[in-house]
Amino acid sequence: MNMKYVLDHELERKQCKECLGMWVLFEHEGKPAYYRLSPVAPHDCSICKPIDEDIESKSIVSVEQWIGVDQ
Repeated sequence: MNMKYVLDHELERKQCKECLGMWVLFEHEGKPAYYRLSPVAPHDCSICKPIDEDIESKSIVSVEQWIGVDQ
């Protein structure tokens, strides 16, 4: 998923206080969708894990994309 597309269709954005990950709610083809940008996987964050499980339980399709960042 192209980040520009996500931001152009953004509805709401929240940041996790534990892992500093960003959850972006956006509209995709008339339906709500989420994009998460974070330094850790959702299952490694106690705050993001239940949110991610709830979203996936209600989703028809789930896509994950992992990128590496040189520090």
